[in-house]
Amino acid sequence: MKKISLNILTLALIFALGSCDKKAEPIAILDYGDANATFLKINYLSAYPANPNVQLSINGTRVSGLITGRTPFPGGGYNTNGSNFPDYLKLTPGATALSVAIPKLNTNTDSIVLFTTSLSLASGKHYTAHVTDTGVNTKAVLIEDNLSFNDTTSRYRFANMMPNVPSIDLYYGTTLVSSGIPYLGYSNYFDIPVPATAQTWAIRETGTLPTSTALATYSSTNTSLRNRVYTVFALGYKGQTATATKPYVSFLLNK
Repeated sequence: MKKISLNILTLALIFALGSCDKKAEPIAILDYGDANATFLKINYLSAYPANPNVQLSINGTRVSGLITGRTPFPGGGYNTNGSNFPDYLKLTPGATALSVAIPKLNTNTDSIVLFTTSLSLASGKHYTAHVTDTGVNTKAVLIEDNLSFNDTTSRYRFANMMPNVPSIDLYYGTTLVSSGIPYLGYSNYFDIPVPATAQTWAIRETGTLPTSTALATYSSTNTSLRNRVYTVFALGYKGQTATATKPYVSFLLNK
């Protein structure tokens, strides 16, 4: 695995773009070289209608700037509100408290804590904590990521984070690539040869025809590159049409 090192200037810019309180933004040091550390990505998917700015904290320390729903942090992906980097936070292994909160205006102090949970993180591992749904129904699913890849294909895993759809199928073009993934569930990894022309991704409720109207679609050549590992994820709410709450099929970068 290629080591990633981001300099302080780049990180400061990333955080500054996500917050109106630029002087107080923390700096997260991202380094994949320590086998005694653990690495975490937070995929914040809570689809509140007002889509408030929130901050993420680890063990009581703020680690993010202000972000909104559909944002993987610190690295992002495609069809998200995050960056296009495959980065993780470097943390100390063990019990880890994660919280999501709306801060007081122009401060880093939590005002309304929307969600908090404890994660158990092992050394030398990479994880993504997917946070979905809203209010008292908010849940986090911790998934261990495998960053190995095939030189001639793209590698994927599919996760269903759409609260009001019990089971989802994922299509790439007309090909069913992952079937029957339940809410809060995820598939095994699968590889797809890089096509000459990028196909459209689509999510459909399990049991519906492949020709039926999709819950959501997305197309980008960036989602089918060699030497990449992606997590494809479904989010939002079936039946909603507002930008903050409607269904999406999105991608975060693991490698």
